Amino acid sequence: MRFSHSILALLLAVLPACSSTNRMLKAKPVGLSPFFEQPWLAQDAGKQLGFQKVWTTPDPGVLAAGMRKRKLYIAPVTLAYLRPVNRAFSSSEVAWGGVQRQQAEVATRLREEFVAAFRRSPSPLYKLVNRPGKDTLTLQLAVIELNPTSPKGNVMVTVLKFVVTPVVGLAAYFTKGNMAIEGKVADSLSRRAFFQFADNESDKLTFINMRDYQPYGHAVNTMQHWARQFEQMTRTPRGWKVKDSNSITLRPN
Repeated sequence: MRFSHSILALLLAVLPACSSTNRMLKAKPVGLSPFFEQPWLAQDAGKQLGFQKVWTTPDPGVLAAGMRKRKLYIAPVTLAYLRPVNRAFSSSEVAWGGVQRQQAEVATRLREEFVAAFRRSPSPLYKLVNRPGKDTLTLQLAVIELNPTSPKGNVMVTVLKFVVTPVVGLAAYFTKGNMAIEGKVADSLSRRAFFQFADNESDKLTFINMRDYQPYGHAVNTMQHWARQFEQMTRTPRGWKVKDSNSITLRPN
């Protein structure tokens, strides 16, 4: 059994280096919500910017005005477009009361992570402000999907990894949660958007990870990565790539 564990660990260490495997395990994009303006103009950007979909205004005047501003207000996250739980294990645990759908707490945490990303940045493009004004941009965020991880399902999967075979760990695909968001950067005065993005992330494939037993443990990790990714994107020169997150991790927490 120890030998098979070592083999699995080796495979998991190699897989992240294989971009094709990482793409195969990545969460697929979810349908855009009415929050996202002009969805027919959205472009695939996962390989370049990390976010699955992006949109830039076709209006040169709006774009130029937005590019000139260097103050950013991060608005409270909206849950107006949040969809019902749609994964079987997640739905069951929520219905039975074993897991609470903590959408309000998640929305608050998402905003906090975006604020923290700019405050921790060594060279942020934008200065954060506490309220919108005529010389500011506003970052609006919306949670579109929020399926909690199934702790009970993952406990069973973990037991079977040791009792049967580590390959059983692939069954964690069915106990995964996911989170999808959309965001837009708009002129605070005119409220016209000049940039939008959307992304969906599911739980990372793990061997042993404490987040597997927390309904929103993986979601917190995802929110932290989104925030860092967005902040980095705002100051990355045109044509340069922003690294996306891996879909596999060997970290225990």
